Amino acid sequence: MPETSHDRDRLASALRVHPITAQLLVNRGITDPELGGRVLQPTLAELPDPSRLPDFDAAIAALDRALKGRTPILIHGDYDVDGMCGSVLLKRLIELLGGKVSVFLPDRVRDGYSFGARSLEAVRGSGSKLVIAVDNGTTALEALQSMANDGVEVLVVDHHLAGKELPICTALLNPWVAQDGEDPIFPHFSGTGVAYLLAWGYLRHRNGEGDLPEHHRRFLYDAMGFVAIATIADAMRLEGPNRGLVRRGLETLPNSSFAGLRALCEMLNLKQPTASDVGFKIGPHLNAAGRMGRTEIAFELLSSHDPQKARKLAERLRELNRDRQDLQRREAEALLPQIEAQRERGDKVLFAGRDIAAFGVLGIVAARFHEDTGIPALLWGGCEGGVARGSARGPTTVHLVQLMDRVAEHLHGHGGHAQAAGFHFDPTNADVLAEALRVAAEDLPEPELPSLRVDLEVQPHELDLPILDEMNLLEPFGQAFPLPRFLATDLELVAPPQLIGAEGRHVALRLGKHGQVVRALAWSQADRLGHLPAGQRVDVVFEPSINNFRGRRSVEWILRDLRSAAS
Repeated sequence: MPETSHDRDRLASALRVHPITAQLLVNRGITDPELGGRVLQPTLAELPDPSRLPDFDAAIAALDRALKGRTPILIHGDYDVDGMCGSVLLKRLIELLGGKVSVFLPDRVRDGYSFGARSLEAVRGSGSKLVIAVDNGTTALEALQSMANDGVEVLVVDHHLAGKELPICTALLNPWVAQDGEDPIFPHFSGTGVAYLLAWGYLRHRNGEGDLPEHHRRFLYDAMGFVAIATIADAMRLEGPNRGLVRRGLETLPNSSFAGLRALCEMLNLKQPTASDVGFKIGPHLNAAGRMGRTEIAFELLSSHDPQKARKLAERLRELNRDRQDLQRREAEALLPQIEAQRERGDKVLFAGRDIAAFGVLGIVAARFHEDTGIPALLWGGCEGGVARGSARGPTTVHLVQLMDRVAEHLHGHGGHAQAAGFHFDPTNADVLAEALRVAAEDLPEPELPSLRVDLEVQPHELDLPILDEMNLLEPFGQAFPLPRFLATDLELVAPPQLIGAEGRHVALRLGKHGQVVRALAWSQADRLGHLPAGQRVDVVFEPSINNFRGRRSVEWILRDLRSAAS
């Protein structure tokens, strides 16, 4: 590792922060004090002007025609968090402007991603002559051509990579298709982020050169809550304009004018949500609805105007998330034998599935298998109509879409992101596809051994409340800007581990060194750590946090790994 002490000290002096905080910035590639200042205090000034989106003028004109002509508008969303949040955002925008709007969200199992047969039926049934595709549509060539033939205008509000051919549509508002110019727009927005730019640009257009009226400003302010949730849940890079959007969006959530967002925070007891709260609490609850075939519950919650109804829907989401967790565990156990056989054979890609697999949770299970092995994991389940649908997760060294391009002749369709993608195929062709994938993956790089990134080695006394408060100024943490993680060595387990949680699956440890004792939590580690003897000396990797209990704040560590200390 190159020497970083000079950069650290320069940042610490220029930004007036602790050297540990400065080192965290350096470790994330930030050595310029001006950029470091923008990380500490992100603003919305980095947002690009909406007019820089490709086809922006055409999109504004189409919206004008539909809204001023009071013709029905159909929003075609998606079943994941990003697709739902973006759909709700634009639905609320059109309602705010007095437009007629309906929403169609594909079913994860019956329809799969983007436009399908039921999508086109929904368009025809709605009588809409303007369709807004949110978080999808860039690769739906046949469906968009069909709508164009029927005289339907389509606005694609998306952030997925385009194929070799672009769709026929009124406007393709996708930052990735505008990257060849001399001054490319920031490409890493979520689909909801692109929808926000469209909403902002359209409200500005409607109000002319003057200031926006208060109710329009309040809408844009609270709508950043949807952008924050979608950006984090869809693992978008937390850099550039995304930092300001997410920071402001998180601030809006507890007191949002959108009843569903307030209800989520209340149900999860989040006084001021962090990016981690979205990633591990809000996002999974919203996604659980789509994974369990009840997308409409999450959508109704997010779009609800009634606080009482929103609270009931939030509680229903809690129940669905518990069911999702149980189903996820069962599916992982069912597919594990196939995964283990492929690992023993030395395969460079994992491909497993079964006709009765619960497709809704396969993405999470694929992520777990990939994280455990470092190998791309493609899991599939049988769906209606004789189609198998799959979810893929992989390392940064492998582009999943490009990998599936190599076996496209055996697929009915595929697409998505480099490390998270989807596909569908004829399940009777599973063995042929498996062999084709094995051959296609032969030249992939050897999987990296599972590892943990560590920022610094520290002593327990170095991470007190003031330094943690300062480190929290670096929020939001997430994709491309990871949570701070530290190593502490030769700690003593000062008491026997305490099993916690409803089923005793989690562990609380008390770790001490040089008279300083800290409480550490290890989630789902009871089997591994629950029998450690008091007095044992250990090394740990952890993420520090602040525990707020009955008005008392204390330092708490979240363990990511533990080993016996070197003798």
